[in-house]
Amino acid sequence: MSNEVIRYGIIGCGGIANTHAEALQQIKGAQLVGVSGCSAEEPVSFAKKFGIKSFDSTDLLLQSKKIDAVTICTPSGYHASIAISAAEHKKHAVVEKPLSLTAESAKRVVEAFKNNKVKGSVISQLRFSEEIRKAKQIISSGRLGKIIMTNLNMKYYRSQEYYDSGKWRGTWALDGGGAMMNQGIHGIDMLLFLIGETKNIYGYIRTLTHKIEVEDNAVAVIEFKDGSLGTITASTSMNPAQNKTIEINGTKGTILIEEDRICRLYIENEEDYTADDITMGDSPASHIIKATGHIKQLTDFTQALLEGREPYVSLEDGMRAVDLITSVYSSSKTNEIFNK
Repeated sequence: MSNEVIRYGIIGCGGIANTHAEALQQIKGAQLVGVSGCSAEEPVSFAKKFGIKSFDSTDLLLQSKKIDAVTICTPSGYHASIAISAAEHKKHAVVEKPLSLTAESAKRVVEAFKNNKVKGSVISQLRFSEEIRKAKQIISSGRLGKIIMTNLNMKYYRSQEYYDSGKWRGTWALDGGGAMMNQGIHGIDMLLFLIGETKNIYGYIRTLTHKIEVEDNAVAVIEFKDGSLGTITASTSMNPAQNKTIEINGTKGTILIEEDRICRLYIENEEDYTADDITMGDSPASHIIKATGHIKQLTDFTQALLEGREPYVSLEDGMRAVDLITSVYSSSKTNEIFNK
């Protein structure tokens, strides 16, 4: 591996792969070298668009000595197996969300990277938002007092046409879930980032408005390890869509986050802050992702490799989010509380 540049390959050619390519081509110390897809033909036009090499297979890309790291942008059901293969080929890797579709496979990914002494991360770009980090600092410092209650609401809209646009969408085998696993995982990761690990989880999932295998509506009740309580609401049925919100209540105050901005902050004996302007976040067409958050995360990952340190977002972070979501799914199926 070069001491001055990290040479990247992208695995997968879907919409999010374009976001990764655009981000990598803007990052100092990163060089986008090649791409592979589900067939030899699929990456050809992608490679031409970005001026990089098209590999006939993912195995050939992983075997290349001209690539140091990969980003994995395939349908979710392939994430774990490709990530493990990347680790076994001694390639560092950034995996799009979710890390995997089960807690067990997520654990195998983490172990593969440890055993092969390579670094990995899962895309969790909200952790790089300045206001989310500010909220984390406020909570960790105790300014809100003891945390009592947290409510995460993710009321999105996806049309039937959205699910019909790809055979893998809305399937358990390749999407791994719906409103929680696909659309809601970033909010769930933010919840874990801000509050910490869970102790008990109880949930319901239902498919109410779409012709899909997975859930389009879900609710969950959580007891966190710090003793506080929380709820999660996730949907892709809400028309019009609403901005994602997370409200955190402590004994000394409340913080309300809308999308990735602090919308309201009240702390006893401090000035009451309310944001003037919050733009619409997850609109019906917002699955077209901007590259800003990916640039920040892929910059951190690149610098981590160059500096020999751990990336800001770990594979374990991705594993915890998958574990929470699959616990909700299991709870809904068995009608039992899942203990962590």
